[in-house]
Amino acid sequence: MASTLTDLNNFDLIAVTGEDAAIFLQGQLTCNVEKVTTENSVCGAYCDINGRIISDLRLIAMNGALYLLCSRGMGFALKKILDKYIVFSKAKTVLATSQFERYGVYGSGAQETVKSLFGAVPQEQGHVVPIEGGVVFRLAGAEPRYEILVSVDQDELLERLQEIGVTDDLEEWELADIRQGIVHINPEIQDTYTPQLLNYDLTGLIDFKKGCYTGQEIVARMHYRGTAKKRLYRAAVQDVRVSLESQITHKGEVAGEIISVAMTDSGSHELLAILPCELIAQKVTLELRNDHSDIGEGKAVKSSLKILPLPGLSMQQPENETGGS
Repeated sequence: MASTLTDLNNFDLIAVTGEDAAIFLQGQLTCNVEKVTTENSVCGAYCDINGRIISDLRLIAMNGALYLLCSRGMGFALKKILDKYIVFSKAKTVLATSQFERYGVYGSGAQETVKSLFGAVPQEQGHVVPIEGGVVFRLAGAEPRYEILVSVDQDELLERLQEIGVTDDLEEWELADIRQGIVHINPEIQDTYTPQLLNYDLTGLIDFKKGCYTGQEIVARMHYRGTAKKRLYRAAVQDVRVSLESQITHKGEVAGEIISVAMTDSGSHELLAILPCELIAQKVTLELRNDHSDIGEGKAVKSSLKILPLPGLSMQQPENETGGS
């Protein structure tokens, strides 16, 4: 059975240590830090006071510290913000990216590959198996995907991974993220979106029972007092080249914003885009438009979007949806 090992060293990692580390982070992050153990990780986000996402993250407990795993380029920015407030706690932050390497395992034989490497397999979403010098954990999704986070001094394991064969082609990994509705925040889009727009409130990145955190009042108000006019949707499109600059239109007007895109094995594209909930509920025709000068002698190329399901997201607009984001 086949599996693929992918180089995921496009990350940053912050270690938070000290006796107040968990208490401090509980007041900063959207996730419930109390649910994090050496055998369980959680996903969450850090928002600004206006409820916009500065960074998404996965919180992992290992080596006596709490680690915040985020996208490359977000570590320094997030650490700088945390350091403004951590001075009042018995804790400190360290940028630990250079101390670790990160890999993804996916495919029909992923479970067997992980078991052969570590002797145990994380069975549930977020479940962690501690390994020498790191962890392996399972991602969301019916098809098993795993991430390995391991110290750079684990030469024997790193050599074994290279012997298996590591690819740096992220297309299939990013396609799997799209099919799960996963959007990772990078420096280009930080402070741009609310958790509601990216469905973080539907996919478990927001714990509405945990109490206060930075931006909590705004995030909670959107959740309880008004539902989103726009949300993140997954779509497929054929016979047209797609980029983040491509336009999604309805009756000639721009109707959506593409957040991520990847090509499938068949040559079509799947994408995540922020779209009006009302248009999705009405099942109107949405088109993807490209204005590439090298296609069709400069003429616009258009193709209809097919809206596809996402975990936790209904395609119907509730009758009482009157709020916005």
